[in-house]
Amino acid sequence: MAYFHQQWNPKAKPGKGAETAQEEVTDLGRAVVRWQESLQEQYPDLLGHLVWNGERLAELERAAQHIIENDPWVDGNLVSLYRRSLINRVTGLGPLDELLLDESVNDIMVNGPDRVFCDRNGVIEPVSLQFGDAQAVISLAQRLAARAGRMVNTEVPLCDAELFDGSRIHCAMPPVADVPCITIRRGRQIPLTVEHCLASGTFSPELWHDLHQMVAERLNIIVAGGAGSGKTSLLRLLASAISPSERIVVIEDVRELKLSQKNLVSLETTDRYGSEALLNNALRMRPDRILVGEVRGAEVLALMEAMSTGHPGSLSTVHSRAGGIETLQRLARIAVRHGSGLGFTEMMQQVRNTVDVIVYTTRYGDGSRRVSDVSLVGPDQIQPLWQYQSVSGEFVRFGKLPC
Repeated sequence: MAYFHQQWNPKAKPGKGAETAQEEVTDLGRAVVRWQESLQEQYPDLLGHLVWNGERLAELERAAQHIIENDPWVDGNLVSLYRRSLINRVTGLGPLDELLLDESVNDIMVNGPDRVFCDRNGVIEPVSLQFGDAQAVISLAQRLAARAGRMVNTEVPLCDAELFDGSRIHCAMPPVADVPCITIRRGRQIPLTVEHCLASGTFSPELWHDLHQMVAERLNIIVAGGAGSGKTSLLRLLASAISPSERIVVIEDVRELKLSQKNLVSLETTDRYGSEALLNNALRMRPDRILVGEVRGAEVLALMEAMSTGHPGSLSTVHSRAGGIETLQRLARIAVRHGSGLGFTEMMQQVRNTVDVIVYTTRYGDGSRRVSDVSLVGPDQIQPLWQYQSVSGEFVRFGKLPC
């Protein structure tokens, strides 16, 4: 810092004396913020990462060099020093940098300056890391939001976004939260594969064969489960089994699925256009299948209509405390609550007539995630097809796929 005191003064003009040390540090801070804004404007994709590897850093270094060299107030002899200051601000996450070096950490939860937790290999545990004060947490939240091209402050206290590398961030600031909170879900650098799920025991080869067959037969599938149970990951794998000859429209609050099919349209909700509006518009895009990242509101009825009127084989996820009948009741309650115009009994019957399969995922105490239950849904009954037996550690089949 002493070096900055002696050398940094972007506003100095020939013949004018140096400003005080504090003023020089302030000027440096302002310049770094200005350069960061220029980076965000000119190179938005470069900033959208949670963790930088060597290749990403090299690209960022070149972009920072270009930004700083084109600042008319910069002393050319100090460009490398200024560039390092800018890179540190852009890439660093303060106390969280230590956690990001640990590949076993999947989620990071900051509940104020002195309460930090992480999900390490599926198990949540406290971390002995602290921020200086609440303002330090707020500053970090604002930097993370900026990486996603968003903002968060007292006027916009909530931010839910995805970074370019697939990491999810959620920030909640006062006044909606008593303390500034940050939740980070790291994006997988290597996409989850069927082979990885088989090796980790998420499902058995026989169970996956049946799930794959259900997708091929264009059954309407709902993946249900609790938070962090692997619903979205399983939905992505199921969707990857869809034939490349079919046209898919995907609707998500935040883009997470990232499917590889070519004939695919990916829609993301906004404050103005929610899931229901996008789903209604998706029907006009000539889709063979519609995928909804998660249903939680009025879009449930629109999805049921789509599944039953020309778009079989559609898929979605829903939060539910259990599979089978509990998941069907959950879908019916959501639809009734959001003005379907039908009573619960009528809505429940419509859901039964529409959904073909309920796949329930569970996160166990040891952090493992598995398909714990698969049920076939009919108008009059729900037939268990697969269940995971935690005592024996086996997937047991009870029935047959519909012909």
